[in-house]
Amino acid sequence: MAKCINSLLDRGFMVPSSVSDAYTLDLYRDALSSTPIEGLRRAFVKLKQGDYPEYVDFLPKPAALAALANAEARGLREDRARISERARLARENAEMNIRAGKYGPLKNPMVEQREKAEELARVGWVFVDNCPSQEAWVNRVRKGLPVGSVFLWAIDEIWAPPAKTEAGRVAA
Repeated sequence: MAKCINSLLDRGFMVPSSVSDAYTLDLYRDALSSTPIEGLRRAFVKLKQGDYPEYVDFLPKPAALAALANAEARGLREDRARISERARLARENAEMNIRAGKYGPLKNPMVEQREKAEELARVGWVFVDNCPSQEAWVNRVRKGLPVGSVFLWAIDEIWAPPAKTEAGRVAA
């Protein structure tokens, strides 16, 4: 916080006359002590860019700066809450098999890919190994998986086609 205030002072901002020069950092530190850090960061960036027209030349008073930072943090929290709510609704819709507008019913990808794995096993495909991520899958392909192998990302499994197997093992 002190670095941010000093950087604003270096950019030509002046401390309000009502704030004592000797206790400037202490006053700001006390006022901003319970303010979320992401709100502070955003408020300092906006101050540097001149996005607050009333604070182009002077630093806001400590309480005003805390109010600006809290308002910025509130916006970030609201954004996160909206994203979280959308994800929750999508999960609920998938669980209840609700249709999404003109499209077919939403499906749970874990259930869908578990069914796909069972279908592959029925037609002779061979389970190769578990694979934790898309990046690991790409590295495994580069090292030599059988041609046509598939990665079921939702259940983290690799399956090889039956033509590339020998006695139940994957040909290397």
